[in-house]
Amino acid sequence: NWNLTNSRRSTQGAKPMQIVEVKAVTWNKDSHGLFDYENSYYDMKKFIIGDNTTLARVNNEITCITEAEEIDQTNRESFEPLLSIAKSTKSEGRYHLDIETPSSPNKDAAFLIVRSLKCKDGRTQRGYNLSPGDVMKLGRVEYRVTEMQVGNDASSVRGTVGGTQLPVDTLFDANNQACPSTDSDHVCKYCLMDKVSDNELDNLMLFPCKCSGSSAGVHYGCLRNWVQYKIVAKQGNNVSNYHWKKLECEICLEPLPRRIQFGNGIFELINIDKPQTPHIILEKLSDDQKSSSFVLIVPEAGQVIKMGRGHQCDFRISDISVSRIHAHLKFEDGKFLIYDNDSKFGTLVLLSQNYIVKDDKAAVQVGRTVFTFVQKKLASESHQALSN
Repeated sequence: NWNLTNSRRSTQGAKPMQIVEVKAVTWNKDSHGLFDYENSYYDMKKFIIGDNTTLARVNNEITCITEAEEIDQTNRESFEPLLSIAKSTKSEGRYHLDIETPSSPNKDAAFLIVRSLKCKDGRTQRGYNLSPGDVMKLGRVEYRVTEMQVGNDASSVRGTVGGTQLPVDTLFDANNQACPSTDSDHVCKYCLMDKVSDNELDNLMLFPCKCSGSSAGVHYGCLRNWVQYKIVAKQGNNVSNYHWKKLECEICLEPLPRRIQFGNGIFELINIDKPQTPHIILEKLSDDQKSSSFVLIVPEAGQVIKMGRGHQCDFRISDISVSRIHAHLKFEDGKFLIYDNDSKFGTLVLLSQNYIVKDDKAAVQVGRTVFTFVQKKLASESHQALSN
């Protein structure tokens, strides 16, 4: 049965009403942000939405609340908003998913489900076109696209992604740094000299940590060499892994940045060998923020890069939530496309901005609930029921 949201529009002489059909499927198990796509035991509810609406979990049941409705006082404490659907102010008769940044670490973010994106035949996946800044999730493991080259120039993440500031420990502004002491002469605490070369950038004295005193600074060139020494590289034909642990000052234990902003440029402290041919660089997002890794993928023409836990994969991910062959990455028609391989916990892409509801079905996962939605024209008799 479809649950209808309220709309006070009159149907006399009205055009066919545009609505959004939503199916909410919830995995009964508390899954720590995962959804088992191979399990068939779910709670399912369906909604027809014709107004600005919030889909929420109330007392462990999915319900919808419109702007005109108020939350029952008895249910206020158990009210957990999951997803908002709003009418577009720019295009009449259209809707979008109103995406907000989670206000707390415990609030689940909204992820687009890659396998829900179908071609016109309704069966074949069309894949998701990756862009710099995209965060994709395989099982519970997350990777951010930090750089991509599809033609002659590489595009990469610099400072912000879609208006969202990158983690503060990744970028250090040398133009506005504070010197920790009044000493006019500083020596590098790594090389114990005031000058390391004739290069201005290499000689740039940085104060990226909490050390104090005349030897608190470090040359950019020395810091880059030290960071490079901490990286363990494992290079393959098409996929190369670069892993590091605890990029932090060994004296004060303050986390060190990975990028330096100086003048009008941003300079990387972690350097990897990048070809001039099409490639993509993924950064693993670590929970402890103390260890991470880069994955450089350089596909050959027409090659499918297998991603998963199995030994047959080109890009191996050692995590129990990742299927043996979890996903496929392809470079075709000047695009890097990710496809799900019917994995147990799905291949997802984080929604960082509002997502337009289209006439083709798509699905979003929020924690242990999957919302499938599509925009349709409501029949006149249903329009009357919705208005009443």
